[in-house]
Amino acid sequence: MDHPQQWSTPPTLARTYGKARRRTLKLEAVLPYLYIAPFFVVFTAFFGYPLVYSFYVSLHSWTGIGPMRWVGWGNYSFALQNSYFWGSIVTTAELWLLVIPAGTVLSLILAVAWNHARFRGRNIVIVMYLLPAVVSIVAASVVFKILYDPTAGPIAYVLKAVGLPVIPWLTSEGWARVGIAVVRVWASVGLGALFYFSALQAISKEIYDASLVDGCGPIRQFVSITVPLLARTTLFLAVVNTLTTLALFAEPFFITNDGGPNNATTTVGLYLYHLVNNLDLGTASAVSFLMTIGMMVVSIILFVTARRWTEA
Repeated sequence: MDHPQQWSTPPTLARTYGKARRRTLKLEAVLPYLYIAPFFVVFTAFFGYPLVYSFYVSLHSWTGIGPMRWVGWGNYSFALQNSYFWGSIVTTAELWLLVIPAGTVLSLILAVAWNHARFRGRNIVIVMYLLPAVVSIVAASVVFKILYDPTAGPIAYVLKAVGLPVIPWLTSEGWARVGIAVVRVWASVGLGALFYFSALQAISKEIYDASLVDGCGPIRQFVSITVPLLARTTLFLAVVNTLTTLALFAEPFFITNDGGPNNATTTVGLYLYHLVNNLDLGTASAVSFLMTIGMMVVSIILFVTARRWTEA
């Protein structure tokens, strides 16, 4: 009985197929890295290299022109021993104490009001509150400087009309800090309220209905249900507003004339600008790294201290 003919692949064709298969496998292995390569190229060019170079500059004395002079950790030592640097840190901390609590409370109140409001045009009102977040902070600072003017400003005019003393927003050290904080809160409260409003939409109504059965009133619901369930949103906003407050620059520069009166509103960001303006790029780079470390420490503290609260 004849057996059917056994077909076999020629050796040359098998080798060719094997090589093509290996090339395909290699390409499939490399292809994902090619897809993400542009990100790493852009990251290295616009973040990685400037970061390393800035650290290199922080170890030198340099005006931006001519050769650098090696000073090691001298710029860091100079900054940490400089009274203006520590004064700017104190000012920034005071502004943080004014901005974060006030902005958080106002954002939460505004979001709760939006959540309970039932009228036509509510979305338009929400959008209007978001306008400060998209307005140029430079333009807003110029407008607030006009508002704060003690002689011709609208606020001074109203206070004089009702027989109240004029607030020295631009000449008093304490009131100048309050004025800067007001601008920062005004710029951030709308966006913060939007985040709270979105979080409130995710809270099940059944939780509030069950609390009504247990005899909880509106205040008890707010304290025992709403606030704890918004803990993660509160932590997020606290970190974001902390970072923006630590980097505060435009408001004191434009409103109080470059950190006045008597450097009372000179923040760390403004102090850094002064160093760059004086062509002390080595110390400026050192201060920028100290700012980064400070932001990281504050953020870590916020996350660690709020962990139990958010997980409760």
